[in-house]
This record gives sequence, C-alpha cells and structure tokens, in this order.
Amino acid sequence: MGGSAIRYDARYTDLSHEYINGSRVPNAKNARETYVTNQLSLIYHIAPGLSATLIAPFAHKTVSEIDPVTGASSFTNSGLGDVSLIGRYNLLADHAFGDTRIVAATLGVKFANGLTTAMNGSEPANADLQLGTGTTDFIAGFGYMLGFERWNIGANLLAGLRGFGSGASGHVYGNNLNYDVTLRYRLYQNDSGDPTIFGAFGVRGEWRGYELQDGQRIDGSGGDVTYVAPGVQVFLSRQISLDATVWIPVVHALNGDQVAETVKVLAGFQYGF
Repeated sequence: MGGSAIRYDARYTDLSHEYINGSRVPNAKNARETYVTNQLSLIYHIAPGLSATLIAPFAHKTVSEIDPVTGASSFTNSGLGDVSLIGRYNLLADHAFGDTRIVAATLGVKFANGLTTAMNGSEPANADLQLGTGTTDFIAGFGYMLGFERWNIGANLLAGLRGFGSGASGHVYGNNLNYDVTLRYRLYQNDSGDPTIFGAFGVRGEWRGYELQDGQRIDGSGGDVTYVAPGVQVFLSRQISLDATVWIPVVHALNGDQVAETVKVLAGFQYGF
C-alpha cells in the first residue's frame, strides 16, 4: 500500500498432461516438465503513488520422458533467469471512509540477461529449458482493487509484448497476457490488528501467442489456460506478510499437441519498510 519492500516468492509448476487442440489425450511417452523458481523482488517507493520493482528469478528446470524406443531421458538446467524492471503508478487511490479504490498502471521491460547456451548432448537444449528467452520484451498492464468492510476484490491485466532479439537458437516466444479476478475475505483480525488473515479465491488465466522458430510459426504452441486459485494471506504486522496460492487448471484451450499444466503452487514472503 505505497511503501518500499523486499519480497521472496517460490513457484512450482508441473506439466504432465498432454493435449491436442484442447482435448486431453494419453501421455504415451510420460513426458513431464517441472519448473521451480525462487524469485527475489525489490520494491522501491519513489513518490506518492509511484514505485519501481526489480525482479530477479532463479530457475530450476527439468524435463523427462520415457520413449518406447530410446528409453528414459531427462535434462536439468538451473541458474539466473531474465531480470525484469517494472514501474507502477496509481492513477486513482481513493481511501474514503468505508472503502478503498485503487486503479494502477504498469510499464516495464524484461531484459535478455538469462543464458541461452545450455546444450542437451550435442544439440542446443529446448528453448523452454534455457534460463532466458534471448529477447528483450516489454510489459504493460492495469490493476484494480476495491476494498470494503471485510471484503477485497482485485482484477489485473498484464501483457508481455515481444520486443527485439533473435531468441534462443532462433526460437522467439509470442506475446502473452496474464489476467485474474480475485475475491478476498478477512477471516480473522484481533483487537490490535495483528495478525490479520484473509482467505482468497480467484479465477486466473494465461494466454500465449504462437511461437516462432527461425521466423516460422510453430503450430504446437500458444493458447489459453484458465485456473481456479484458492489461497490464503496472513499479515503478521503492517510490515510482514505471508501468502500461498494453488492454481488448478480447469480449461486447456491450447493449439496443436502440447504437454500442459497439471498444477501451480505459489508462496511468498514480504517485508515492508
């Protein structure tokens, strides 16, 4: 709510269900991808309503499968991913008695610092397993929050726009859009205000545009995944908060043949100052 902070997030994503044009099919090769990301964010309050956030992700990526002919195989890559710098400005911040309304705009850039040189044997590793995308991209979005009595409603749109760069081994990701609507309810608050516990339930989605390889569209790429996301948020004090969310996919509207998400788990810790 307008201060500087340091934040740590841990994210786990598992992909092990196979879909063809949005319909689930047997995963014949037992293909599986797992992504574990430890992310550090530094949030600096520049002026009233204006903040900047530097985000540094440290990724651990693993892919495995069991081919009927060649047998089992796996590959792992770990290290610093692409760093992002994001500015956020409150277009409206109305803290009238009885409720709170905030409308915010976000602009930023994702740098191409993550390594794209990982090799799987004698071949470059799949682009999804590289630490970076190989492109510098732009970020833009809007957020809305309404708080009243014991309730809080938030909605967000955040777009990633393809910028410039040749990508990892000629692989370039498409534009993307993340969106969510989340309802929070204050379950508990003692007389002093600390701790305060919120339960949350949201609908979230991730849309991805087609990817390119050497300038040619990849048919088995892009699409939309929609999740339901129950969660909890605990404010131990005005400075310290904890939160956790489970994303459960309910719609896989994916293009072509893809291994898709089975679950995402996110947890975070934030200290404000």
